[in-house]
Amino acid sequence: MDLNLYLQRIGITKLTPCSSTPSLSALRELHRRHLFSVPFESLSIHIGEKIILDTLWIYQKIVLRRRGGFCFENNGLFLWVLQELGYQPRVLSAKVRNPFTFVFGTQFDHMILSVELEGRRWLCDVGFGDGILDPFPLEAGWEEEQDSGVFRLRVEAEEWCLESKEDNDQWRSLYKFTLEERRFEDFREMCDYLQTSPSSLFVCKSLCSLLLPDGRLTYIGRKLISTEYTKGGGSVKTTEELSDEEIPDLLREKFGIVLNATFVPKDEMLAPNPDGQ
Repeated sequence: MDLNLYLQRIGITKLTPCSSTPSLSALRELHRRHLFSVPFESLSIHIGEKIILDTLWIYQKIVLRRRGGFCFENNGLFLWVLQELGYQPRVLSAKVRNPFTFVFGTQFDHMILSVELEGRRWLCDVGFGDGILDPFPLEAGWEEEQDSGVFRLRVEAEEWCLESKEDNDQWRSLYKFTLEERRFEDFREMCDYLQTSPSSLFVCKSLCSLLLPDGRLTYIGRKLISTEYTKGGGSVKTTEELSDEEIPDLLREKFGIVLNATFVPKDEMLAPNPDGQ
């Protein structure tokens, strides 16, 4: 695997002496550029392509084939990048609050990273559909406005919860996690589950989302949703209906994705989880 090819994939032509040394500014640039370049997407599931929890496979998909991926892929690749650059990232497990059922998932539902720099711990997450843009201080009660919204960390007992502020000034839980260190391999079973279960968001909905400098562009099923962020955590959304024939061109032009198999758009309700999750 070639680190320079990954850097080119996210728009960095070469490492400078400052960016090749672990620092908060370098980490912030990597985090932002990944989010602006690599889509969050579930398209593999809808062309019959199995997602494999293997760093080389993920590198080939995202870097060489210029695709995106869901959390295990994006954050799995970012884990390798940080390790290559001399950071000491830790893998953490999170439970996502489903935006459609409003129920938190199970352990290993979402993979995130933490990094210690400049005497502080930072949450890193380049694998969530609508989350932080910059590394976020891992400090209880910390609240911060970023270009992608207003976020805060709330802690109850040993569990941390990342929340975002809604247009009505109410807080919405995105996911919760502990600081117990995990291994990348620990997510293998959940990776298989999320690409096969009728209770999985990724199985029920073909989606692709990319962060933009002033908002987000999201394809789901037969719709294209354009989101423009406003100050204070607000947003303005517009929705465009799509025909099946328009979708491949849209994925190529808006997200840089060319699929190599027959694609079936999907936007269905999630099946109830037998475990109540």
